[in-house]
Amino acid sequence: MLLAAYVAGFALTAVVSIAVGWWVHHQTDDRAGTAMVALLGVHALMGALVAVQLLVEPFWLKSLLSRLWWSLIFVAPAVWFAFAVTYTGRGYWLTRPVWGMLGLSVALPVALVLTEPSHGLLFEDAAVVETPFRHLSGSLTGTGMGAFAATNLLTLAGFGLLLQLHLTARRATWWQTGALLVGMVAVFGPAVLSATALAPVQGLPYGVLGAGVFGVVVALATFRSRMFGVAPLARNALFGALEDGILVVDADHRVVDFNDRAAALLPGLEENVAAPLEDAYPSLLAGSEPAPEEFPSQVGGGEGEGPFAPAVYLPPAEQHTAVRVAVSTIASGGEPRGYALVLRDVTDIEAHAAALERKTDQLERFASVLSHDLRNPVAVAKGRLELERESTESENLDIAADAVERIEETIADLLTLSREAASIEDPEPVSLRAVVEDAWTTTDVGDVTLENDVDPEVRVYADRSRLQTLLENLLRNVGDHGGETVRVGALDGGFYLEDDGPGIPEADRKRVFEYGHSGGDGTGFGLAIVETVAQAHGWSVAVTDGDTGGARFEVTGVSPDGVSPGPG
Repeated sequence: MLLAAYVAGFALTAVVSIAVGWWVHHQTDDRAGTAMVALLGVHALMGALVAVQLLVEPFWLKSLLSRLWWSLIFVAPAVWFAFAVTYTGRGYWLTRPVWGMLGLSVALPVALVLTEPSHGLLFEDAAVVETPFRHLSGSLTGTGMGAFAATNLLTLAGFGLLLQLHLTARRATWWQTGALLVGMVAVFGPAVLSATALAPVQGLPYGVLGAGVFGVVVALATFRSRMFGVAPLARNALFGALEDGILVVDADHRVVDFNDRAAALLPGLEENVAAPLEDAYPSLLAGSEPAPEEFPSQVGGGEGEGPFAPAVYLPPAEQHTAVRVAVSTIASGGEPRGYALVLRDVTDIEAHAAALERKTDQLERFASVLSHDLRNPVAVAKGRLELERESTESENLDIAADAVERIEETIADLLTLSREAASIEDPEPVSLRAVVEDAWTTTDVGDVTLENDVDPEVRVYADRSRLQTLLENLLRNVGDHGGETVRVGALDGGFYLEDDGPGIPEADRKRVFEYGHSGGDGTGFGLAIVETVAQAHGWSVAVTDGDTGGARFEVTGVSPDGVSPGPG
């Protein structure tokens, strides 16, 4: 009965190791998974060899089978070390010299084991004993003990790597490393026991029985957390360094792994490992509820990737959190193994976008008031003044007419500002020289002379009408401030306009683009319109000294023809 129990135990080790190896193989084909399959294969072969060795009768066959499984005992530590290195994210350690050393650490003791009958360096007192059942017994020599201890330094090194990972890992991944550590103790502890006089039956490799326990523990860990599916623990260091939340799900949308930021965004995440998204966080899947009222713009909205929502709005205790979701498919061998969901908190961006939308609505209403409620009475007042001036000469009437005309100009500039503030949706390549010429034709600049140095071949991405408005206001600024010549030319990534007027003092160069700032008789909105049009295109505008002492305006960030423009 005792013999049958031992045979069954070793045979069960072989069966369990094969089953778990098959499972892991179908979970992943990365290096860590491959090393684990190899380790489980070694365990399976050892279990089968020991079971057969207990059943056969001839001494020579028992001795041969014993040497074979002892050879595998010297192979297992190297395979375990390779697994631990790759699983903990240190695969770069396995250079050719390291592989050579690992191969040597296996080849030498294996060669000694297989040639044992000719030298007797590793084993002594080998004999078949009858109690408690018929089996081959023997013990290690001092050389054998040294070889066993030296080889298992690799086992201890791999154990240390996993222990370090276990101590530094997040709570949600303790199960994975803990399972591997417990399984390895189940192998290594009995293996050490087998080499001592404390073993219940001398000569039996109890570490092989521990390998069966290792297989069961790995199977449980794999089933619960799918640790070989899409998320080896080597990603812990990367996950911890990212500011965005990372949530990894498998091909069935079950939660596999996550970082601390994701746990902060998704309450209860640690308790939902292996749970389907549709049960744990259904809002992450497409077709979730729309954004709440405070986020009307739905930043990051639109079509999501695959079955996932492009954005989710999480309702904490005080206010909603807007999260934009980006999806990366994790593939292995050409097959999708899962998905990495990058969760970015865009609450502030959403709130800013909502505020801008409200301001845009206010600006549109303001423009409507200017267009209808102010322009009409101003036009009536202007008409009445003209009629009165035809019949009456009065300085007061002249002053009133100038004031009404100034009001008309201001209203026109404000309307321009409200129209030009909208971003450019569909820029197109236009001839910069042609737009300069059109702006010159439509602008009253008195006796100013234009020098258009823009090459006819230069084309830029822009809204032609708004670009012309920008140039008209720059040209009008020259006419208002006494320049005699204005020059327009192209820059690398933009263009410039400079004059030979008095220039702009350095202290005033930032203020000239402010609404209402005027250095002369203008409305103070001309350069504000210039900056507004530039910003709507995604450009920048600045003022500096011209070559002849006047003002030089430089517009930069302009996309040339043939280059896709940035967002407006």
